[in-house]
Amino acid sequence: MSTLPQHAVTNMEGIPRTVGTQNNVYLTQTYTYEAKSRILSCASSAAGIRLALADNIFHPQGGGQPSDRGWVNDIPATPVRDPDSGWAYVDLAPASENDERAFSAGQMVTATIDAEQRRLHAALHSAGHLVDALIRPFGVRHVGSNHFPGQARVEYELEGAEVDKEQLADSLQEGVVKAIAQGLPISSGERDGRRTITIEGLATEFCGGTHVTDLSCLTDVSIRSVKIKSSRLKVGYEAAHVTLT
Repeated sequence: MSTLPQHAVTNMEGIPRTVGTQNNVYLTQTYTYEAKSRILSCASSAAGIRLALADNIFHPQGGGQPSDRGWVNDIPATPVRDPDSGWAYVDLAPASENDERAFSAGQMVTATIDAEQRRLHAALHSAGHLVDALIRPFGVRHVGSNHFPGQARVEYELEGAEVDKEQLADSLQEGVVKAIAQGLPISSGERDGRRTITIEGLATEFCGGTHVTDLSCLTDVSIRSVKIKSSRLKVGYEAAHVTLT
């Protein structure tokens, strides 16, 4: 949870500083797709309205993961993160002035996100952590990740390490299949005031994204490509979430 100063002001970007505490539900409840929440603040923005919700289910883009798609009281909502406070806000584009006047601080609203998209993003992010955990023993240094659909990859500096691309691809695919068959649990924690994600028995990393509960939730995980250029290793992958009934 994040606590902001006990007064309401607006910064240069029109992001309101709000009395109260925000609970970022998405950090602990990946599979919560709808929630009632109180509006902590309401301000104008380039989109129309910017809200801070007390119980926020929206994941704003960051850490290589795209934003959730969603709605507040059936109005399309786009989550954004304030880099100064770390708070998550949602931008709404009301269809009329009447819609715009319908929101105010203290009001209860219904927030909803696209469930299928959330599950895909969580699957891609968890699969990225899995692939990363399997690559680390090869002696390379992780420098970046992209968990966007169709673009997912993890990148490394070789730092003198010699890597056989075909051997690495085969080793990663074998390790992915084994870990998913074991259904290794994924849990969140905290270290040095920062959130961590742990794949049991494999790795613990700092992360602010959404994740599946265990690796058995993943399907169609495959190593799409292994490329080496200018001492940089790039490993592309695919992943999906199992179908839920």
